[in-house]
Amino acid sequence: VCAGAPNVTLTGGSPAGGTYSGTGVSGGQFDPGTAGAGTYSLTYTYTDGNSCTDSASQNITVHAQPTVSFPSLSDVCIDNGIVTLSGATPAGGSYSGPGVTGTSFDPSVSGAGTHTLKYIYTDGNTCTDSATQTITVNGLPTVSLSNYSDICAGAPKLTLTGGTPTGGTYTGTGVSSGEFDPSVAGVGTHKIFYSYTDGNSCQNQDSATITVNAQPTVTFSALSSVCAGAPNVTLTGGSPAGGTYSGTGVSGGQFDPGTAGAGTYSLTYT
Repeated sequence: VCAGAPNVTLTGGSPAGGTYSGTGVSGGQFDPGTAGAGTYSLTYTYTDGNSCTDSASQNITVHAQPTVSFPSLSDVCIDNGIVTLSGATPAGGSYSGPGVTGTSFDPSVSGAGTHTLKYIYTDGNTCTDSATQTITVNGLPTVSLSNYSDICAGAPKLTLTGGTPTGGTYTGTGVSSGEFDPSVAGVGTHKIFYSYTDGNSCQNQDSATITVNAQPTVTFSALSSVCAGAPNVTLTGGSPAGGTYSGTGVSGGQFDPGTAGAGTYSLTYT
């Protein structure tokens, strides 16, 4: 028997009605745990109605339990992927528990939480022992990022905000150091990603879109020279129509040469 086996009820002594004795024997049972590993002689003694006594003995061998160990397991994130279970001794046993198949533990199958895994080993004497370890599967942080308003291709860099929880990082086309540069991204709709890593080193991300609209193509026809005493000049030639004129001497879409004074001026159509 194995040292860790339950008590053995002793039978086989004949004639019936005698008593058993020996190391580890009590009340007709042999306790291998009390006896310990080794070979023991157990005795069956019988006394008949004439008070005549005889006895017989048999040996019983107690095999030691295997010493099983299972090293500790590190915490993992639920999206970690398969964890290969190894290091338990003696080699050749089997692992079991939530998310365990063979020597693989899948945190996505076990789910978030703390789980108990077991390693069981049976030696050549069919003596079995086991050891357990816990493994904690951490869920991913909840990350969110809302879509951004449209922006023009010629707009200045946009400082990216709105990702939660705060403290994450932004990536994507045209993104650098937490800023979005529409001139680098170019015209079109782009995805911006926000990634956040929590205190358990578990990472999650969300994405949002931002649309970069093309700048209008603007032209302004050349202006003829005027005299300082000439009347106001109504400014035309800016295209597309509907924009505004600005510059020295310009007010309400007109250029006043008298206000500007003699000289050459740059007028702008926006």
